[in-house]
Amino acid sequence: MSQGTKREVPMKQHLVRLDRVAGEMNAWLLMLAIGLGMLDLVVLISKCMPPMPVPPAATAEHHHAAVQPSSALAADPRS
Repeated sequence: MSQGTKREVPMKQHLVRLDRVAGEMNAWLLMLAIGLGMLDLVVLISKCMPPMPVPPAATAEHHHAAVQPSSALAADPRS
């Protein structure tokens, strides 16, 4: 019987240590759960929204004003 009482003391110490470690991990697990919940919510919202329209591809025929110099700037005598 004395051997059974010896095993109870280390087991109790292990349970105390396990409880302490679990208490320290609770904050990390809570942050992880909140982060995963937010990610899940974002994915759910993005799947419920209609897809964004795709803009038409630029072709060689379309020229932007910034690409072509203006005739007024080309004829400016100050430059």
